[in-house]
Amino acid sequence: MNFSWLWSPVNRRGQILDLLVFVANLFLLGPFTRLLSRLGAGFTANNNEDAQELALIIMAAFVAYTAGAILKRAPLHARIKSLPDPGYAGCLFLGWISLHLSLSILGAAVIAASFDAVKGFAVTAMILCSILPTFFVARVVFPPRKLEQLPSWRKSWAMELLADLLIVAAVIMLTVMWDLWIAGLFLNTWEGQTVGDRIFAAGMAAGAFAFFYVSPRFLFLIEDFNRRLTWATLGLTMAPLLGRILLR
Repeated sequence: MNFSWLWSPVNRRGQILDLLVFVANLFLLGPFTRLLSRLGAGFTANNNEDAQELALIIMAAFVAYTAGAILKRAPLHARIKSLPDPGYAGCLFLGWISLHLSLSILGAAVIAASFDAVKGFAVTAMILCSILPTFFVARVVFPPRKLEQLPSWRKSWAMELLADLLIVAAVIMLTVMWDLWIAGLFLNTWEGQTVGDRIFAAGMAAGAFAFFYVSPRFLFLIEDFNRRLTWATLGLTMAPLLGRILLR
């Protein structure tokens, strides 16, 4: 079996992530989904134990995603040498920072609210979880200044694989949370609902899904945004939700 794709400049892990998210949307991860449902109900009912357990899971996603971004930077630039750079990259980068920072603040707010009773922790968690993930992910775009001087293990394909596994785990966790707590907002029906209403709801859902999924997928999108297959698999990730909205 040929494993050369692991260190090839053409990396398909972004599309693999899209397919995994598509499967997760169709068949939610049973035990994990039930756990999140219970903890989410406890959070809204002001159950401190459930709320703090939920906050720890969200914090684990933050840590995994941020660690993945830190580990991915060197091997990514060692493999690719130069990332694709369209003329509109600056505008997209600023737009992504706004989306990613907003998502980080939302997750940090849940963590801070869950640990509100722990003196000093809530504010510290809010600040760190809001800023650090976006900062370290943004750094991935820029190659390390002394890339050649880094030890070979630090820029190896195995290190990038570990980084990608951490990122994929965090993004799938986030996607399950989206499906549990946010997606249902776009599935409401009412008497006299028209096809136009459903199309409008589908458009709103696509925008919200981009906020929750496309912004953390940035770590793969920076190298595969110029491939048609990327946009096809990105569309596939939204298909289950859009289908439920339009065909119900």
